[in-house]
Amino acid sequence: MLLRIFRIAFAVWLAVALAHPPSARASAGPPLSRTDVQRLAHRIIAGNKDPDGWGKDIWNALTNNGIATRHGNVCAVMAVIEQESTFTANPRVKGLGALAEREIEDKLSQIPMLPQAAALGVKWFLANRPTPAKSYLKLIRAARSERDLDLVFRNMAFSLFREYASTILLNAPPVARRVDAVNPVSTLGSMQVSVRFALDETERVSGRRLEMNGIWKLRDELYTRQGGVNHGTRMLLGYYAGYNSRLHVFADFNAGRFASRNAAVQHMVAKLAAQKLALDGDMLIYERGIATSAVSATEKAIRGLKLGLTDETVRADLLKEKAYAFRDTQTYRRIAEIYAEKTGKPAPYAMVPQIKLDSPKLSRSMTTERFARAVMRRYDKCLKVKLQR
Repeated sequence: MLLRIFRIAFAVWLAVALAHPPSARASAGPPLSRTDVQRLAHRIIAGNKDPDGWGKDIWNALTNNGIATRHGNVCAVMAVIEQESTFTANPRVKGLGALAEREIEDKLSQIPMLPQAAALGVKWFLANRPTPAKSYLKLIRAARSERDLDLVFRNMAFSLFREYASTILLNAPPVARRVDAVNPVSTLGSMQVSVRFALDETERVSGRRLEMNGIWKLRDELYTRQGGVNHGTRMLLGYYAGYNSRLHVFADFNAGRFASRNAAVQHMVAKLAAQKLALDGDMLIYERGIATSAVSATEKAIRGLKLGLTDETVRADLLKEKAYAFRDTQTYRRIAEIYAEKTGKPAPYAMVPQIKLDSPKLSRSMTTERFARAVMRRYDKCLKVKLQR
């Protein structure tokens, strides 16, 4: 009898939770004017870093992306910029060239359809082209900013196709996207925007695939203050996940949209299956952003939970993990129901993904959790600033 009452109560709770998901904190309140945002910028940003300019671009970015210019949203954007670049449009990275040298070698060897160049050897190519005296290797080692490194890679890609294939081939959208995917500078600008995200959004809005020239033009835009903030704001706040804390929004910014929700699902599955799973927010295996047919440890564990669903249904549902709609799938609902029944605890909706970050731009150990909590501290500090009107 008690179990039946509990199941009914849980079903009611789940229906209400899914119909009226919690909103991100501090999203309420009246919109701020551009003047208000610039006043706030002066309280947060050092005077020698043009707080007026940053304030204007942040207000424009929120407005252009259809996001309310409320105090919490403004502070969220400012907190990420401060954490990622300390309000610098094209930040310098100490020792970047030396750190990126090995990655450049690995990435360059992945450029497709250039067997003649590959036969020469990547190391030889880097040390001798365009000339031994002014080689790509020397340019890489001299790089001080992401843009320096980015331009070297672009030059190498163009030269390789011009000499061993065709620049017309390089400009074909499928090839251009494949080549750009191996560019070692995959996040850039003041908010460290994912180039893949910016490309996907730009192509979605325009309704067409970008050629190489268009991709490089987009990269140039991301290095500007206005472009970096505009795309970064969309990446940060241009979706709805139903979190009750901005901590998970910041974690998603680092790990990918809905990663915090998906990490909570992985946590529940791990508990129910009594096995250890990576809580990284990816329940499927991806290659260049596309789900592969390989069965991940998480998917295998879900299949073993006896949810009363076919493997095909589970796979179809998991393919929605990068969207809000995943929470409406049979797989999600059954996992949440069984977790609550077995543990007697409400199903957690979000958890910070446990990911160790590895990048030549990082001079010290960093994780998604450390990043998210650092941004959260800056965000909370910004929220406490009282605007004089």
